[in-house]
Amino acid sequence: MYDFDRLFTKYIRGKGHVHEDELDEVYLEWLNKYSEDLGAAPIEVLNNMSDSELIAELKEECFTGAPSLTIMENVEKRAPVQLLIPLLYEDDVTLVYCAAEILRNLDKAPLDIFADMLIRTDDSDLFELIISALKFDPDSVRDRLLEIAENSDMRIKTVVAEILSEGSRDERVYKLLTELFASGDNLPLYSSYFVRYGDERAVGILYRALDSAAYADYIEIRNAIEALGGIVDENKDFSSDPDYIYIKESGSGK
Repeated sequence: MYDFDRLFTKYIRGKGHVHEDELDEVYLEWLNKYSEDLGAAPIEVLNNMSDSELIAELKEECFTGAPSLTIMENVEKRAPVQLLIPLLYEDDVTLVYCAAEILRNLDKAPLDIFADMLIRTDDSDLFELIISALKFDPDSVRDRLLEIAENSDMRIKTVVAEILSEGSRDERVYKLLTELFASGDNLPLYSSYFVRYGDERAVGILYRALDSAAYADYIEIRNAIEALGGIVDENKDFSSDPDYIYIKESGSGK
């Protein structure tokens, strides 16, 4: 393993104090300067590495800690998609994350694989990265995501709804949104999904929920109704609602 991060750190220490604003310039200087440790300039070593060797270096760096910027940038520059995809099935979560991040940045993410990864990862950072990638083209994986949601818990159902509410109209998506809202959990969140999805039929469902909604939920549901073109003109009495009382007493009530 070349350990480019260690070599760059060593170079910086040899220069003495380097201001943060100078790091990019110093990095390029190091990249193109002969290194006794490498027997060549780092850029020459990188250019002489095959795609497979770059991936092997990436794996080694991930297994021993964290990938270097040098390797990440050069793998992304080469874009060896067919070598990156198998890394999504590795056990090391750092390696999987790196591969997924590069594929997403290249707009080459295999969204069908990413969809399946939703139910087989426990890492929160990787989970969020997958969601962000799927949101770029939710329609292309709609069927698979709906299939996943059908046999999953509320956490996964909610994530699928979040992703698919960004896509085109589909009765199955609308059905999922209404089922989640009917659960009574996190009504403000599910109200926002209705708004994002943009189907005016949700106004009736939202409006009926106002009668039993606590103050905090009421405000978000009302906002969702109005965003979808509805009107809420009645004033509900919240004088005994704990959230309402707290907000009023804190001076932030409107």
